[in-house]
Amino acid sequence: MSQTTQLLPREFAARAVARVLIVDDEPHVLAVGKAVLEAHGFDAVTSHSGEEALDLVRKGVEEGMRFTAAILDITMPGGASGFEVLEWLRACDPRLPVIACSGYFQEDVKDLCQAIGFVDVLHKPFNLESLCLAVRRAMLQDADAASNPHLGTAS
Repeated sequence: MSQTTQLLPREFAARAVARVLIVDDEPHVLAVGKAVLEAHGFDAVTSHSGEEALDLVRKGVEEGMRFTAAILDITMPGGASGFEVLEWLRACDPRLPVIACSGYFQEDVKDLCQAIGFVDVLHKPFNLESLCLAVRRAMLQDADAASNPHLGTAS
C-alpha cells in the first residue's frame, strides 16, 4: 500500500460525518480540493466566500452536522480576510480545526497563522498528499479536543 493510500486512518475514513469545508475564491482550487477529499471518503463542501462559509458552519452546528475541519484561503479579494473569517468561524464553532491555505506563505506568516489559531498551513498549489495530511492532522486535533473539552480553551 502506498503512503498516499494510508493517509487517512480507517476510523476516519469510515465516518459518515467526516465533513470538510473548503473556502477559496478560486473555482479550480475548490473543484480540485473537493474531488481529492471526496475520493478519500470525505463529504467535501465548498464555499467561495467567508460570509458563505460562516453560514455553512452555523447551519452545520444548528443541524448537528458540524464540520470536521475547514481549509480557509487567507487572501480572498473583495471580502473578509482569512484572519477575519477565522474569528467568525471560531465564534460559531470553537472546536472547528481550521487550516490556513495560501500561495503566498513565508515562514513568519506560517508562524503567525499558527499563533492566532490555525491548526496547520497548506501551501498552494497543494498536492493530494499535502491536502490529505493537513486534513488528517486537523481531524486528530479535533478528536483530541472532543475527548478533552478543556483543551484549547483560554481561561
